[in-house]
Amino acid sequence: MKLNIITAVVLNVMLLMGYMFYAAAPAQALMNQPEEASLRAAVVVGILRYTQLPNRENPSILICASGQPSSQDKLQQVSPSLKVNAKKLNFKIVEESAKSLSDCDLLIIGGKNKLSATLLANYSGLSVCDGCKTGLKTSVIELINKNNRIGFNVNLGLASKNNIVFSSSLLELANKIERPE
Repeated sequence: MKLNIITAVVLNVMLLMGYMFYAAAPAQALMNQPEEASLRAAVVVGILRYTQLPNRENPSILICASGQPSSQDKLQQVSPSLKVNAKKLNFKIVEESAKSLSDCDLLIIGGKNKLSATLLANYSGLSVCDGCKTGLKTSVIELINKNNRIGFNVNLGLASKNNIVFSSSLLELANKIERPE
């Protein structure tokens, strides 16, 4: 009888511990997930790896940010330690009073962007909307959050106009592709 009670207690404790681990697993998984800004920055770097930018003689790729895009802080933090296609990444924040974007290979535009519409319309590099209000109307790439996953849309017409070529592998991953008319 005493053995049955001990066995029952042990089984109950084991069940309780199993339930606690089961209930804690989703919380642990969430704690191990990178935050959205890191994922957005990783997507931007991944896009760069599978993109042919207009030919420039620079030994590095300059990433410019305007309007506090979600990925700005992470890109600023990691870009000095990264290379894409054997080119070092550099990062700078563009002031709203900027007169030119010609030195920027990649322009990431956030929701607080105050650059002039004319300056943006004349930009001929790879533009990425990361929380901007205009989406693919003014950007080659638009980062999106769909079902808690970071994805991207592509404006092929603007890409072609800016002499930007994407690999077919990258385009297969796009959520939406706007083609030129």
